[in-house]
Amino acid sequence: MVTRITGFTSGLDIDSLVKDLMKAKRAPLDKLTQQKTTLEWQREQYRDLNIKMIDLRNNKLFNYGLEGSLNAKQVSVSGNSSAVSAKASSSAVTGAMTIEVTELGVNASVASKTGVGQVDKTKTLAELKAAGVLDYTLDSGKVNITINNKTIQLDETKDTLNSMVAKINANKEMNVTAYIDAASGKLSLTSKTMEATTITWDSSTGSLLKKFLPSTLPADVDTKSGSTAKVVINGIAVERNSNTFTEDGVEITLNAKSNGAVSNLSIKSNTDSIVDSLKSFIKDYNDLLESVNNKLNEERYRSYAPLTSAQKEEMKDDEIKLWEEKARSGLLRRDPTLSTVVDNLRLSMMTSVTIDGKSVNLASFGIETGDWQQRGKLVIKDEAKLRAAIEADPNAFEKLFIQQTKETDPAKKTSATNPDSGLFNRLSNVLMTGIESLSSKAGTSKVSTSKDAAFLESSLISEQLRTLSTRISDFNVRMDRWETSYYKQFTAMEKAMNRYQAQSGLFS
Repeated sequence: MVTRITGFTSGLDIDSLVKDLMKAKRAPLDKLTQQKTTLEWQREQYRDLNIKMIDLRNNKLFNYGLEGSLNAKQVSVSGNSSAVSAKASSSAVTGAMTIEVTELGVNASVASKTGVGQVDKTKTLAELKAAGVLDYTLDSGKVNITINNKTIQLDETKDTLNSMVAKINANKEMNVTAYIDAASGKLSLTSKTMEATTITWDSSTGSLLKKFLPSTLPADVDTKSGSTAKVVINGIAVERNSNTFTEDGVEITLNAKSNGAVSNLSIKSNTDSIVDSLKSFIKDYNDLLESVNNKLNEERYRSYAPLTSAQKEEMKDDEIKLWEEKARSGLLRRDPTLSTVVDNLRLSMMTSVTIDGKSVNLASFGIETGDWQQRGKLVIKDEAKLRAAIEADPNAFEKLFIQQTKETDPAKKTSATNPDSGLFNRLSNVLMTGIESLSSKAGTSKVSTSKDAAFLESSLISEQLRTLSTRISDFNVRMDRWETSYYKQFTAMEKAMNRYQAQSGLFS
């Protein structure tokens, strides 16, 4: 360790002199630090855009591609509107349907007339038996419950009336729903399907169910047989096992007998819902396009480099903020990776899709790109044309966006201009390609939308940052050596002057 001596003899401010000398030496180090900061800022801006691309592709685009978003259907009921209600799915066949309800379906059911009295359904079967509420005989240490000739076994020390009901309801073969009223201790069993049948149960001596349902005699239980629903659909008499069923994508619920008054169903596209979904997609697409274009065209202020620590010490906070705003600006200007993404986004949206041998594009539905200032944003130029085209051919409109390609060549399959692929699929491929390119270049995540997601160490920028960090570290070592060398020289000078003054004093 070198002892540093200030200029007591020479009167020089050696610390200031060394500091000034080190400033000149520090210039290359400052440039390296500024290069590193610029790369880090660039990487953060790449991540911001990457997050938007992942969000559009994996979240929003996925939802828009779900069945029903761009092919929503609606159904209206006229005539006898009280006998039938209906709801259309996206797979509903457009057109008309007539429904006449001859008989409503009935679930077979049985219920206790007297019950076992107030009961705690959370107590074990053994506890209820000890209290005299229940009575049963064990079979190999288990309690048997038999309904519709299917048997389940319960553990009297673990199972309760609640768990018994749950196990009955979960057994598909029993095909019933059980319910026990705690206040009266009455049990009911209701068939899960509507069919011409009755419910059977074990009411033999020693059976637990005998306490709830003593026998099959009407005097002991309420016995109701099941029956199917009988309807006439478009003139054809049919039976259904439920009062709610689906025909050609329309969920139909029978509410009452028609008594000769027919219900008329009209199924058509829900144009309002479809247009709303389309507008939402266009907004999300345009937001991403605008974000990328803004970075590609952002002004670059090359005279505003990242500030050094020394420069920040001489500036006010608001001055630092204004300076860094300009220093961060334009770091992605004309970036080739992002430029490719924008070009492919625009190509994917405006290239026609071949649907059933015909070329269909957004312009066919009144959707175009704006003027040159919009830089490829989508605009609904003619909403009336859009609505009319959707109603005229809703299937073609949906296929324009979600048609799956049959192309097998990998390059052609994921191409932004693949004529066999719907717009959403093209867009998904374009975004994935862009996400992968940014990952290779900047180390951004391929799946995360978190601003705190770690950067990949294998990327180009990560490698450049590692190289700069090594050079900065090496340069700092040299800086320490230079500073020590300067102090050594000044120390030697001070010592020499001390000796000179001491010698000259001998002759005075």
